Amino acid sequence: MRRKRAVIVSSAVLSALLAGAIGTGAALWDDHQDAPSARTAPAVPSTGLPAAATCADGGIPISHRFAAGSAWQMCWRIDPHAGLVLSQIRYLAPGREPLPVMKELTLGQLEVPYDTGLDTTRDITEAGFGGRSMIARTAVDCAGERIDASVPDFGTGAVGGAETRAVLCAEERDTGLGRRSSYRGRDAASRGHSFDLSTLSIVGWYEYLTVYSFADNGAITPQLGATGALSPKDHSTDPRWGSPAAGGAVSHSHNAVWRIRWDLGGPQTVQEYNAEFTGRTGPKAPVVTGSWTSLTHETTRRAAPRRFWRVLSPHRNPDGHRISYTIFNDATAGHGYDMAFSQRNPCELYASDNLLAGCPTDTVRQFVSDHQRLSDVVSWVAVSFHHVPRPEDRTPMEMHWQGFTTAPFAAFPHNPLGQAEDVNS
Repeated sequence: MRRKRAVIVSSAVLSALLAGAIGTGAALWDDHQDAPSARTAPAVPSTGLPAAATCADGGIPISHRFAAGSAWQMCWRIDPHAGLVLSQIRYLAPGREPLPVMKELTLGQLEVPYDTGLDTTRDITEAGFGGRSMIARTAVDCAGERIDASVPDFGTGAVGGAETRAVLCAEERDTGLGRRSSYRGRDAASRGHSFDLSTLSIVGWYEYLTVYSFADNGAITPQLGATGALSPKDHSTDPRWGSPAAGGAVSHSHNAVWRIRWDLGGPQTVQEYNAEFTGRTGPKAPVVTGSWTSLTHETTRRAAPRRFWRVLSPHRNPDGHRISYTIFNDATAGHGYDMAFSQRNPCELYASDNLLAGCPTDTVRQFVSDHQRLSDVVSWVAVSFHHVPRPEDRTPMEMHWQGFTTAPFAAFPHNPLGQAEDVNS
């Protein structure tokens, strides 16, 4: 069933957001609107972060500063189809101007085709990750702050009303040893941390945890975790398709596609890096050569060993190198494409089943078929997980994950959380 809904953020919810803080060293604010309570949002946040821009489309500003001095700012909202949508994402390195990284980040589709060929669901557009599919967080699945949003029961909420539920989880997480060096006889070490925003949605028999991890070093890791139960209606004892050990549950794929619309302070360009063995061997190792290739027009690409991509800003770091963000997508079972780059088009919101009113295109392959020149870049990152059910997956299913990482490349002349000097100098 396809639902058409929009999220309404109530004044009570906004008041709670403006009055609260998320995790260690975080703050929320909107410097264009007073909270409707005795306490008003400060003109300058207590964290010392510069005020965020006004959020569009009903978004709510949220920010977080780490003990290391770096910080993130962005807006969030709940879309009835895509679920959690993040926009106006900026990274603040210590002592640096804010770096505008992304204009929007969200799930663009989740297809679940079964190996028998008898069933495929398109969970984002057919069921939706927002609205009634999105459930309230609990202390078991959220160790941080649980934040309310007003989620319509049907459509816009004008008919059937809406519920206020704590659907967003925000927490700072210790990610282990982040960086260490004993260069020049002195130890420098610190642990890594990430600021994680997540939501939980029930679609059919599965429960999906959508997580966006914003690291203190400027990296972003979107992930989708799947748990819940195996479908009882997709059943086969034929070992070509089913898993008899798991009660005949049919093997299937989770084809997740994330949509990134980049910012980086201006028109963007794209490059692909490839490194290949030359067949020659040096004194101690095989000789490998690497090269960058410009992708100037819309295209789809496949993952390969020693291959990644970067989206470049028109601006340069203090050393004169182009500011960019890399995309690593090497943990995928194949989706027909693993990466696509398209020129931004307001019609192109979903990777498939994209037949919006007045929009002529349906899938990513159609988006790129006219090979427009790239300048307002949208990345479609497809990560596929082929799930052969185990007996141990029978209810409740163990969580399994898929995702990718995007990180700064020459956005800074050195590690933004390290010493100002270059250890190679």
